[in-house]
Parts: sequence; structure tokens; C-alpha cells
Amino acid sequence: MTGVLAGGVVVALAAGCSGGEPPNSENGTSTNDGLTKNVRLEDETQPSGTPKSGGRLRIMIRLDANELDPHKMSETSAFVINEQIYESLVESYRGEIKPSIAESWQQSSDGLTLTFKLRDNAYFHSGRKVTSADVKYSIERIKNPATRAPRARSYEGITAVETPDERTAILKLSKPNAAILTLLSTAASSIVDKSVVDEKGGLNTAVDGGSGPFKIASRVAGQAIKLDKHSQYWQAGVPYLDGMDFTFNPDDNARAAAVRSGTVDFLWRPAPEFIDALKKDEKLKWYGGSGSLSLHVRLNTSKAPYDNVKVRQAIFYALDRQEILDVANSGFGTALNAGYLPPDRYGALTTPVYAKANIDKAKQLLAEAGFPNGFEAKLMVIATSAFQVRSAEVEQQQLAKIGIKVTIESVESTIADTKTKSGEFDMYQSGFGLTYDPDERFSASFIKGGGLNYGNWSDPEYEALIVQARSELDKDKRAALYQQAEKILAERGPVAMTFLNADFDVVQKDVMGYRGDPTPTYRFYRNLWLNR
Repeated sequence: MTGVLAGGVVVALAAGCSGGEPPNSENGTSTNDGLTKNVRLEDETQPSGTPKSGGRLRIMIRLDANELDPHKMSETSAFVINEQIYESLVESYRGEIKPSIAESWQQSSDGLTLTFKLRDNAYFHSGRKVTSADVKYSIERIKNPATRAPRARSYEGITAVETPDERTAILKLSKPNAAILTLLSTAASSIVDKSVVDEKGGLNTAVDGGSGPFKIASRVAGQAIKLDKHSQYWQAGVPYLDGMDFTFNPDDNARAAAVRSGTVDFLWRPAPEFIDALKKDEKLKWYGGSGSLSLHVRLNTSKAPYDNVKVRQAIFYALDRQEILDVANSGFGTALNAGYLPPDRYGALTTPVYAKANIDKAKQLLAEAGFPNGFEAKLMVIATSAFQVRSAEVEQQQLAKIGIKVTIESVESTIADTKTKSGEFDMYQSGFGLTYDPDERFSASFIKGGGLNYGNWSDPEYEALIVQARSELDKDKRAALYQQAEKILAERGPVAMTFLNADFDVVQKDVMGYRGDPTPTYRFYRNLWLNR
């Protein structure tokens, strides 16, 4: 049985996570007014003939990643870049698990053994062939506490990796895992070059231990990273581009001006206030509308008063999520009135827990918690993220209505990263990228010991549901377990979810091959080409 788990369970679940695809139309556009504005994610109709090879694609992103080690990264920009540099055993595209470094795989009837057959023509950028020893090393590196991989908890069910020969890697599981193939398709499970890690002592900065379609040519942290085509890439004819040149600019006006002037070819996620104007520019093409970043306020449950569930609930009830979305993101997106997952995603709650703000209820809860007059708090936000700063300002005004006097603490992204990891914050305005499978987010962010569980929230009932869901192969039963967990997260968790943004990409007319994926993944960039 090749390409799926027993009964096709993983493929079905991954498709559920994506929220489905928008309706087809001849010009590649559709609308979905119930959740997003103007969705366009279908494959672009290509001009006749073979895609052209050559040229360099200029891509602009708001911020560079602090961490480019695929096993340690947490920022979305790191995923965008690393999915060009690194590859995993398999990949996921629109919910379908496909071969990548592994050309085929099989699962034992008891669900406890996965056998992967590696390609004979997959090469690292160092020129060394990818072997099963690299697979073993990579998975063990993720699981090793010393690595501090944010998603290590999701891999804990892998008890051993056997390597009977250079092209065969056998994963042993402690129990069946419905998410395992989806998990192994993510950039966080990239297979890395052991010899490069050993020689260089790590994979951050400009160190390249990948086997993907592009390799690092140069990097100036915070400013630019240049990627060149990997000439030994296993897929014939791909990539079409000679390279990709990423630049970073936190100025929303400057980024919009750059794509309009033709200075860049691909503007990744323009600021929401520019979207309507950019969509009307006849020199440009746009794609997107399906959100992949959910915004929230993280409460530090390791310190008072946020360790008090009634204080957290008061904050949950005080927030008007639709107002936050309208002001912070120009209404592009979906208000999140329940748990982490938006209502169209697999395992999500479909009934709101917080349909609207309830100030009286919030004040009552604060009084019961011993804070009838409220308290003072600091809300940390990354200074260069304009829409998150706007979110924080709205939240500041809303929490003032129940007596919580919020001071907004604007910091650089590196400082925010340090403070959250060390627990030096009260509240943190932040965001979660939606993951291929719910387990990847739930295990990393909300289970004790999870690498992204800032504030160390712990709830035994919640954790038991997530662990049970991981090994539940019946997709409907698994969804029900996630819905129970989402209810707990919404009612007593460490985050006040606010909204799911609507993502858009804007490109020049001659940028071809865009094939968006709302899961999300950025591996389709290897199929981009320039019609010049």
C-alpha cells in the first residue's frame, strides 16, 4: 500500500484541515462571502507551450526569520524560505500526501511500522546523496531535547528509526498515529545533511543543509537572502528559475510601492489596507483570500493574575473580535469566536463560544477573581507589525472597559522571541500559522512541554484528548475529540483568539505557475516561472 495510511485516513484528514477549495471558475476567481473576501486559489491558466527556464524571481516579505534551522523555526517567513531549501520524506499539497525524498512508503497492518523507500537521485546541496542515515539523524535530532524543536511533542510516538540499507528507512511507532504522514510532510520535519550540521555546528544564518530545489547563495540577516537553483534536484526540469532573491521590508507603503513599480516580482502578503488597490492594478495579478494566520492574545499562565481561569475568561468575554478584525485587518478574514481553528477547518467548533463581547459578564468574573477594580497589565507586540499593533490598540481600548489598564509594549521581533521563550511577559499579541494537521499546533502550543507553549499552560483533560486524537484513525471520532479540546481551549485556555486573516499574494503579470494552497505550503514556488 503506497502513499496512504490504512483506509486513506491521513489524506482525508489533511483535506479536512485545508477547509476545501473554492468553487472553480474560468478566470480563476470566486467569492466566499461567508468567511473571506474574493478567494482566488485555483491553478492559473497557463499560456500554451512549455514553461520557460531561467531568470531570477524577486520576492519581498515583511520580516526576515530569526531562526532558519528547519527543526527549530517557528516564524512563518522561515517556512516560506525553508520550503525552497529543505525537503521532507513526503509533501502535502491541497490535502494530498505525495512523494518527496521518499518515492514510496508502506504501513504495516497494525499501524506501527512505516517503511520508506528513498529516491536514488536525491542529493543534498553539498553534493552528497540523501541516505536513510540522514533520515534517522534528522528525526532523532528533532526528538532530542537539546535541539529545542518547537514541535518535538508531535514526534514522541516514533520510538525508533531503522536503516537496513541506504535507501530504506523504517519508522517504529508506539501506537497508530493518524497524523504521522501529514506531520512528516511539513518543513519542520525536513531531512538535513548530518555532515553539514556536524561541520558547521548548526543550520542557522547562511548554513545550508538542505536538498530542496534551491540552495543558499548568500544571506545578510534582516535584509536579503539569495537562493540559487539546485542543479542536482531530483525532479527533472524543476525548478524553472535560476534563483530567488528575497528581500525584507517592514514598511507597508514601501512594499506596496515596490510591486507597483516593478522593483519586485512577488509581494508576499501585502498589508490589508493596500489589497483593494493592488487588486485593481492592471499591471498585477493577485491570489489568495483563504487565511492561514490566526491572531490571538497569549496570556502568561505561569504568573498571576493570568494563572486564574476567571481572569482569563474575563478577558475572553471582554473582546469584540469582529471589531478587532475590522480595525486591524480592514475586515479581511474571519472573526474567531471559539477555539484556535476557524469554523471551516477540520475539527473546529461550529458554534461560537463568544458570539459578541459581554462586558457585564467580564466584570463579574473579574470581581469573583478578586479584581473588582481591574488591574494593570502589559501587552507586548512586535513594533514592525502594523496590523498586530492595531490589534493591540483595539484590545487595549476593549479591556479598559472592564478595568484592565493595558500598557502596550512595542519591541523588536528578536526581543519578543526571547521574552516569550523565557516567560517574561504578561500578554503577547501574536499569531499562529494554521498547520496541515491539528495535532501539530495543539501538541506544540498547548500541551505541557510543547516548544511553543509560552507561559506553560497545562490542562490534563485537554492533553488527554489530544493524545487520544493522535491515535484515533476514525476521522469523525477524531474530529469530535478535537472539538472537545477546542471547547476547553476556548473556555479556560491560555489564548484569546481574535481573528483569522485573509492572505493575498500579488505578482507581476509575467510571473506564472502560481498554485496556492490554503493548508498552507509554499513548496509550489519551485514551479514558478517568468514569461519573459
